[in-house]
Parts: sequence; structure tokens; C-alpha cells
Amino acid sequence: MKQFAIAAAVLAMTGLAAHAEKVKVTETVKLAAPPAQVWEKIGHFSDLSWHPAVKSTEASDGDKADSQRRLDLGGPILWEAIVSNKPASHSYSYRILDNGSNQKVLPVTGYVSTITVKPDGQGSEVVWSSTFSPAPGTEGEAARKAIAGVYRGGLDALAKAFAKN
Repeated sequence: MKQFAIAAAVLAMTGLAAHAEKVKVTETVKLAAPPAQVWEKIGHFSDLSWHPAVKSTEASDGDKADSQRRLDLGGPILWEAIVSNKPASHSYSYRILDNGSNQKVLPVTGYVSTITVKPDGQGSEVVWSSTFSPAPGTEGEAARKAIAGVYRGGLDALAKAFAKN
């Protein structure tokens, strides 16, 4: 472990840490609601209010190409930009802007994520996935856990919102 820490420090000093391993995270949840109903709740890049960690969200140009959203996490602010929006396929992709401030909130760089709602029997499956590199000074597993925790928080909230009473 000590050798890994020394190697990570050397990589960070040489600027090579930005090219660290690519990490992939995928989390899913199955819901007892049709995809169109789930998409209506979560399918707008401009509105991440369904996630319990988000206190407020606003976007520069709604769900259109090049729109950026500002997420207020109750103190920390996170900036993201839409990459693609495919409402007919119930999917959109976005990236975290590598602006230095964002890495203080989530320890990642080169982050690109996709949220997709797929049919699953009589209900839906939401798939939230991403690829990224750990920010300099962050181990891959720590970055993976941070992102997986964000996804689980949102998906667990969806499970409660769409639970059959």
C-alpha cells in the first residue's frame, strides 16, 4: 500500500494522474411504473429536483444542446453540461465540467454519465452509469464509492416515489 501511495504521489507531481485509470459505475433500480411515467419525473436535464441531495437546480437552456445546469447541494455547487438528449429513447447524457471547483465536490475528472429508463415487464428499470478518472490525489475506489453513493441516493428516492401503496 505504501508503494501505491508513493506511485500516486509521483504521478500527481508529474501531471500524469489526470490520465489515471478509467472507472466505470453502473447502478440500477426497478420500478413498478411505466417508462413514460418515470421519464416524466427524471427525464429533464434541467430538473434534478427528484434527487434528495439536490436543494435546487437550474439550467442555462433547459434540455437543449449546450445547456449547463447548476446544482445546489445545500452549500457545495456542482456544474454540469448536457452531452446528448434522446427523449424518444428515454435517455440523456451529461458531463461534470472540469473546472477545479467541481472536483472539490466530487473527486473525479473526465466524468460522463447517462441516465436511461427502459421497459421491464410491467414496470421500468432506471440505469445510471458513468465513466471517469479519479481526481489527482484520489484513489479509484474512493471515487467509485462517491459516485455510486450519489446514484444510490437518487435511485432509492425513486424507488420510494414509485412504490405501490
